[in-house]
Amino acid sequence: MDWKRFHKLDVIYSFMDELEKDFPAICTVYVIGKSVEGRDIKMIKISNSNASNDAVWLDGSIHSREWITTAVVTYLADFIVRNFQKISTSITNKDWYIVPVLNPDGYVYTHTRDRMWRKNRGRHGDESVGVDLNRNFSFGWGNNGEEGSSEVPNNVFYRGPAPFSEPESTAVRDTVVSAPTPFKVFLSFHSYYELIIFPWGYKTDPCPDYLRLLEGGAIMARAIYENSGIIYKVGSTKDLTYYACGTSTDWSYAIAKIPYSYMIELRSKKYKFKLPKEQIIETCYEIWAAVQALMKFVDQPTQNTKTQSNNLYKYPTIDMNCLYNYIYIDEDNRGNQTDTDFINDTDQHLDDKIINNEIKCVSSKSNAKEGMIPKVYVKEATLEEIRLKTIDKNEYEKWNKGVEQKVEKPKRMNWKEYHRLSVIHSFLDDLEYDYPSICTVGVIGSSLEGRNLKILKVSNSDASNAAVWMDAGIHAREWIAPAVATYISDHIVRNFSTLPSSITNKDWYFHPVVNPDGYEYSHTVDRMWRKNRAWHAGRCVGVDLNRNFSYGWGGKGSSENPTNAFYRGPKPFSEPESCALRDILSESGIPFKVYITLHSYGQVILFPFAYRDELCPDYVRLLEGATVMSKAIYETSGNTYKVGISRDVMYGAAGTSNDWSYGRAHIPYCYLIELRSKKHRFKLPEEEIEETAREILNCIKALMEFVDQNSVKDNKFSYP
Repeated sequence: MDWKRFHKLDVIYSFMDELEKDFPAICTVYVIGKSVEGRDIKMIKISNSNASNDAVWLDGSIHSREWITTAVVTYLADFIVRNFQKISTSITNKDWYIVPVLNPDGYVYTHTRDRMWRKNRGRHGDESVGVDLNRNFSFGWGNNGEEGSSEVPNNVFYRGPAPFSEPESTAVRDTVVSAPTPFKVFLSFHSYYELIIFPWGYKTDPCPDYLRLLEGGAIMARAIYENSGIIYKVGSTKDLTYYACGTSTDWSYAIAKIPYSYMIELRSKKYKFKLPKEQIIETCYEIWAAVQALMKFVDQPTQNTKTQSNNLYKYPTIDMNCLYNYIYIDEDNRGNQTDTDFINDTDQHLDDKIINNEIKCVSSKSNAKEGMIPKVYVKEATLEEIRLKTIDKNEYEKWNKGVEQKVEKPKRMNWKEYHRLSVIHSFLDDLEYDYPSICTVGVIGSSLEGRNLKILKVSNSDASNAAVWMDAGIHAREWIAPAVATYISDHIVRNFSTLPSSITNKDWYFHPVVNPDGYEYSHTVDRMWRKNRAWHAGRCVGVDLNRNFSYGWGGKGSSENPTNAFYRGPKPFSEPESCALRDILSESGIPFKVYITLHSYGQVILFPFAYRDELCPDYVRLLEGATVMSKAIYETSGNTYKVGISRDVMYGAAGTSNDWSYGRAHIPYCYLIELRSKKHRFKLPEEEIEETAREILNCIKALMEFVDQNSVKDNKFSYP
């Protein structure tokens, strides 16, 4: 045996027998079952026979064409055995159950007949069509119809006629549930996407222990990156790949109750399943570093005391009553404005469905009457309760003038209700008046309709300070975002003398309402308005300001159609609101180190890139910072915020402020936080404003500590 080439089954099995022969005190080889074609399914157990040990499961080649997985698993077994007396106690205090080839029939078949064979060699009907063993476990088996597995025998994801219909998956089940030692870690190795993934695969919701699994995954990704410079993405199966129903990882977590259950997709995206033999040992080294790091993390109970309990397992209930009426106006048939789509939006944003053209935003015809403003309504209401309305340009200008005349004297700011723009701007002025030594209010530009773009700077005037930017309200209907931004600014100002140095050693720039025209419009005319109030082709259709930035502008995840919710504008920075951000963030000379933009809804923490699939160069560090934030939120409120890049946990978005801040302004830590709530969507009850603000305040505090702890590494940021 060596790790300079890929080996056949007999070499691997001889290697296992030799380890047992040479190290009988710690090694035992077992046959845990027989394959469909009668081959042994061999496992080696490595243990110091301490009854207090936890157990770790490792398997490879559940998919037979993924040869690198068997190479890595055998390397791990060999290294642990041969270095048992000198390696860390976090390795030796565990019983290791290692199955290098879980699918021996398929593995042999890939070496003799078909290099790309994936499944076992199960016979169904009159031919050997095989079963995808990683769709044959009982938890989530057959969910989502044909999307996460298939009932068609010739399909590559064929799940088998029943859960555990195959002897190979049954062998895993029986060995795990009958083991004398409780399993704490389950690692199943696959290839080739360079991912560290954890439950769930069968649905989009985060598993109950999402945060703890995210922390462990981030630690492994860091270890890999420091070993080889390779970036492994981290997240749930569904977020990072696709629906996968009946997987061993979902089963090991949910049914076997193994708290740390991961599927690691090894190298390489370039070579796919045919990884060159020259990269075998490099892959082994980086995964050994990851496994060591995970074992240390697992053995640190204090690190997990406030996160989710090892014994917390909750299973979802699907709300089938969440039906929304989605109305659009057909401009060629204004006398018959009843076109309706009924959609079930339990799992995804309406925006996600719009951008993928699953439902229409507005049916805009070429011969539409000039000057008419199409409007979209999304309401929890019956059709009789929805009024469709169009406004021509003259009526709009008359209405807008009336609104300006009717502005009441601002009331005092609080976080028990949502406030109009005048209240928010007066709040900023009040802070400057009450705390002149640390607060300065500025105007960085004007909106299309002439409203001020106000910011608040909070600083102790130390010239060595780095700067933090926080903005909100770039999408008008997301009222919770300005509320949270103002809450955080108020807290920092009023408690400045008692806050830790990680807060006070920075200059804070708050821009609570990036899109004041749209924000006002959402309060007075259309609660669901998203964009600014730009006029194009004689109509106020608006531009999505978060698609109007130059980095990635025009790509998938935006629209050139002015009536689309994601309309990117005629060119990058066509709008004064986005230009104002560009000028202060990149041309002011201010040393910004952190960029935070607040949105809703979704309860996710996103970082670049949103416009493309390739990972940003600083993925691992941004992942670690986001993990710290998510943990702080959970410890504050018990809410789980998912972490990742937009394309994984939401959808693609091109021309965003977050991508631009990182890719063009070169701000090291750039995050987009989607606030509460998936239940209430854009209409978060006022009773939840303060709760949301508190959890995000603590999340930002945690990020500042992380930034300061990693300041020595900041010169290593690798901007694209």
